[in-house]
Amino acid sequence: MFSEIKNIFVLTFILGGFLIVYGNYSGYYLITIILSILIMLIYFFTTLYLNTRKRQISMEQLADSNYYLGFMFTLMSILVSLIGTVSNSYDIDNIINNFGVSMITTLMGLLARVYLANFIPTNESNKEIINQSISDKMRMMNEILLDNMQKNKVFSQMIDVRMTILVESTQEALEQFKKLLDEDFKSTIKTFNDSIKNITLNMENTHKKQTKILSTEYEKVKKKSEEYEEVIDNQKKVITEFGAQIKKSPK
Repeated sequence: MFSEIKNIFVLTFILGGFLIVYGNYSGYYLITIILSILIMLIYFFTTLYLNTRKRQISMEQLADSNYYLGFMFTLMSILVSLIGTVSNSYDIDNIINNFGVSMITTLMGLLARVYLANFIPTNESNKEIINQSISDKMRMMNEILLDNMQKNKVFSQMIDVRMTILVESTQEALEQFKKLLDEDFKSTIKTFNDSIKNITLNMENTHKKQTKILSTEYEKVKKKSEEYEEVIDNQKKVITEFGAQIKKSPK
């Protein structure tokens, strides 16, 4: 995979070198400037895309490749200008134009290097950011835990106070209930005893009345029985006397 970026670098350098040579000999300096910028941009975005999709080289190496490519274009442009000066085929205006083109490619490479090296996150910067984020999260969690512990402590104290009040209220209520229960029980026992006494007295009075009535009736029955026995005895006596008289009478 590293060969992809290497091949693109070599191909871009060859294409840019050909463009610089063509621009120097044709005199189309504006077109040369535009195409040089376009080539640098194509190399920048193509290699950045390939390296982002699957890491082939580090961001520092990619940034250096952009800077080196622009600087090599600058050196090639200066070299072509110097060769033309030696062969007396270029005047001073051509040299200045070529130097302007070479400065543009160097500036493009330098801008690409600054952007990639300082504004694209690297593994080290990502690790530092992650570590800082973890540290911040841990600090926040520690603060939250301390706050929750303080709240739990206050809540526990509130529960203790509530439980103490509840226990005291419960004990007082139980004592009042016990007192009322004792009073009700004593009152119920007293009422029950009074009822038993009343029932007993009523039964005794009733029994006495019934005994008196039975005694009276018994006396009456006894008297009638004695009268009946007296009548029977009288009848027996009359019959006996009548039998004796019959025996005494002459035949």
